[in-house]
Amino acid sequence: MSFDQENTVNFEQKFFTAVEGSYFRKSNETKEPVFVLNLGGEEVMLPFKGIRREFNIEEESGDAQMLDLVATGLDFVKVLMPGDDLPTELLSGEASWEISNDHRTIAKQRICMQLVSWVSGDENLITDPQQLLQIADDPNVKEKINKAFEEAAKAIGMEASDGEKIVDLIEELAEELAYIESLRDQFRDVLSMQKKIKRLRAVAAKNQSILDTSTSVAKLIAIAVDEFGEEFDMADGQTGEIISVLKNITAQKEFIRGTRNSVYKRLVAWGDLLKGWERETGSLTATAPDLLRETYRFLAPRFMQADDWLLASQVQGNSDDSVAEQKW
Repeated sequence: MSFDQENTVNFEQKFFTAVEGSYFRKSNETKEPVFVLNLGGEEVMLPFKGIRREFNIEEESGDAQMLDLVATGLDFVKVLMPGDDLPTELLSGEASWEISNDHRTIAKQRICMQLVSWVSGDENLITDPQQLLQIADDPNVKEKINKAFEEAAKAIGMEASDGEKIVDLIEELAEELAYIESLRDQFRDVLSMQKKIKRLRAVAAKNQSILDTSTSVAKLIAIAVDEFGEEFDMADGQTGEIISVLKNITAQKEFIRGTRNSVYKRLVAWGDLLKGWERETGSLTATAPDLLRETYRFLAPRFMQADDWLLASQVQGNSDDSVAEQKW
């Protein structure tokens, strides 16, 4: 079997298909990839290291390579089963998830307006989605954009009449940036969650336990928001000098894809937590205390100083997995 061209989760070792319904996911506790199978009605998690040792899977073998691919693939999807397609991020570099036409419009318009501001000699970056959508159909703006296409063509060594080639480059770049716009939308759910936690902290002044937890959670999510913001700033900065970007579009696409993958992998992990906060308003509901504690358990190992988290987890006897993990 050629694993260079393999598109599906496929193993030579029959163990991986011996128990129907077995699958790969990340451990809730250790965040490491595990193989989950049902043994006598109980789900048992098997770490990859133990599987490699138990079945003598050599480092350079096809099965070892596939385990590595599965481990990376679980950054993009929550579950993989034998026979599933691997995420396209691992195969072609393209995203495995869909974006809307609005996100494409916003990305393209942002690049176009960057060109317009470049022509004026004062490059300004517009990132407000609503503002970009509002000016997309403005006739005066369209005229300025067409003029900017001609100037950009000349700046990168084309003829002024090669505006269509510039359009192709812009659409190619916009397709990549559209995924950043989609992620920016998803990130707003994190910001909404942060606001609700702040409101909850304010109304819990007389409940010391909830106040303490919400204060800790508020500090941790502030760190998370700052880190996400830095990644979005890095992606936005790639259009800061638009002519240079268009001249080096292949390298720019690779950088944008790297940022896209980094942000997406992190947001995937937030999915269940964000759904829980969608149902909350920031008031002291019956479900709020448990959700706060769940949020702390999610954020602490990711954003707390390592020594502080180790101490906290020892005190709390931290264990999030609901299935048994076999330590091979």
